[in-house]
Amino acid sequence: MTASTRPVVAIVHGEGSVSPMKLSASAAGLCDVVWVIDSSEPDGTSAIRLLRKLGTVVDVAGMSEDEVAEALRPLHPDGVAAYADKQLAAASGLASRLGLPFHDGVVTERLLDKSTQRRALRDGGLPVPRSAVVPPSPTPRDLDALAASVDFPVVLKPRHGAASRDTVLVGDAGQLAAVLCRPSSTGPAPSMVIEEYMVGASPPPSSHFADYVSVESVVAGGTISHVAVTGRLPQAEPFRETGLVIPSDFDPSTVKEILGVATEAIMALGIRTGCLHTEIKMTDVGPRVIEVNGRLGGFVPEVLAQAVPGFDLFEISQRVALGEEVTYPDLVTGERVGYVIVEQPPQWAHHVSAVEGLVGLSAYPGVSSVVLSRQPGDEVDWRRGSHEYVYSVIGSAPDHAGVVALQRFIDAEVEVTYS
Repeated sequence: MTASTRPVVAIVHGEGSVSPMKLSASAAGLCDVVWVIDSSEPDGTSAIRLLRKLGTVVDVAGMSEDEVAEALRPLHPDGVAAYADKQLAAASGLASRLGLPFHDGVVTERLLDKSTQRRALRDGGLPVPRSAVVPPSPTPRDLDALAASVDFPVVLKPRHGAASRDTVLVGDAGQLAAVLCRPSSTGPAPSMVIEEYMVGASPPPSSHFADYVSVESVVAGGTISHVAVTGRLPQAEPFRETGLVIPSDFDPSTVKEILGVATEAIMALGIRTGCLHTEIKMTDVGPRVIEVNGRLGGFVPEVLAQAVPGFDLFEISQRVALGEEVTYPDLVTGERVGYVIVEQPPQWAHHVSAVEGLVGLSAYPGVSSVVLSRQPGDEVDWRRGSHEYVYSVIGSAPDHAGVVALQRFIDAEVEVTYS
């Protein structure tokens, strides 16, 4: 048996990453995959059993970064990829040691640390809200200093985190002190930051959807291409995602302005390679960056494939990892509007009691898939953020009005009860 001559991508896999089945399917016509995973992490051992069916597995439990690189070297990887924030630092260290393209250490820190990112954006000339790092176990004097450094209301969020986990809106100094005394959803309290809340534009840029979008970008060899602008359904309190639409329904002049800000943000962070997900909000003083993420956005590849059939953002991310010069002169377009809609539990809920109406939802015209993520009896906790959704529905509609009509159908026909 002869050795494969196909290129090899090392995918650093773990908690929060994309389904390995999806990544493997996208790689099938392009490359072989080496899965880099730590079996000591939650569900690591069970994940390895699946990954071994999809490619070569390197279990890095207990290894140093140098040892991981040496374990990978005989497999001759041509690229490194990661699909969740938790794996970006490990992928960066691995790529650096193997001489492969990826976010370097400085860029990775800017992508993962919200305080560092704000500073880099400000230094790059972008207007950003005032922000401050919350000291661990803040004293009354610390809280007074924090309150004096910003104007309320502020957003309190983990300094390192994603998917709006433990993220809340705080109206005044007293509320800030009270919120900081609450337990975290993840156990030990994470390092937190506060930043001034960006008020949305008036009138809003969309009559049906939220006042912020994300820009999905490909950066190859320093060349920045934007492939889509993703609209949002209105959030569930405090900041949880309830759905995406591609393309956004913002007017063309607003989209052009947003794309310009996304380009400036990518340049300010020094990003030279990778697929990015930049969230931008429209305010009365123009578009403002919420955050730049150094990986694909959740649900974005699936929704984009609904809007533009055959467009595989997972495969594109692998091509970028392999060093291909992937560029797009314009946003990719299709004839339909792709969407995902998710059900977020109310803040008071602790468990899912029942879910009814999903069969009828599956039969709705344009619906491609309906997935139940929380079974009756499962615990839910809004503090865990957007990933705590109960079910998701993915599909496409002829236009944005069709997405609105589907949302009305869901409101009328699908019922989730909680306790």
